[in-house]
Amino acid sequence: MSLVEMPHKLNAPGPFYVCDGCCTACDVPSSEAPGMFAYDEQGHCYVKRQPQNKSDLNQMIRVVYSAELECIRYKGEDKDVLRRLAEGGLSHLADMAVSGIKPVARNHVTFDVADPTDKLLSEIALATEFQRHLRAQENEYVTYRFTPMSSNGEKTSFSYAWFEDSFHPVEFSFVGESLSRWLIVSNTSFQIHDWLTSDNRFCDIRWYTQELWNSNHSVKWQETPW
Repeated sequence: MSLVEMPHKLNAPGPFYVCDGCCTACDVPSSEAPGMFAYDEQGHCYVKRQPQNKSDLNQMIRVVYSAELECIRYKGEDKDVLRRLAEGGLSHLADMAVSGIKPVARNHVTFDVADPTDKLLSEIALATEFQRHLRAQENEYVTYRFTPMSSNGEKTSFSYAWFEDSFHPVEFSFVGESLSRWLIVSNTSFQIHDWLTSDNRFCDIRWYTQELWNSNHSVKWQETPW
């Protein structure tokens, strides 16, 4: 085990750990998984509390996905956690070797609107609501830009950027599998997931890879894109 892979001495007992000497106090762990990370006297983060339920685990795995310096590792043996890390291209952050699992992108998400009579039940209205959500997240560091919306009566789409001219397309459509089920296709899965889970009007959120969506999207899905 190399120096950067040595666990910080204050890590809580359990499968996830912060590597000693790796932290730059970026605050990503604390913002993505509140209550599960803390800082020592030198400002180095460590795992204060291990995940205790499914929600905690989802937050912790998202931290592993989001930490740019890859300071957080997994030394457990849970096959589902190992699969999720490998599918995110992060198998190297597991102490146990993972083989035979290729990285994938979950870029299709369906969700229901809890109240079928909700006024948001149109592709254009949902697209507009998502833009409004993004604008509410703007700050001195992040500003969003949008291309004009395009709609053909069945699908509404636009692209948006927050860094230079790197625009990302997003498409909204009605699936028709229930009275109120909708589909979004986009590679900006984290931002879309944050929007859907922050609004209690939306429920039954299901994430798919494009391959699974095209083949058998009735059974194989995840609650999160990561």
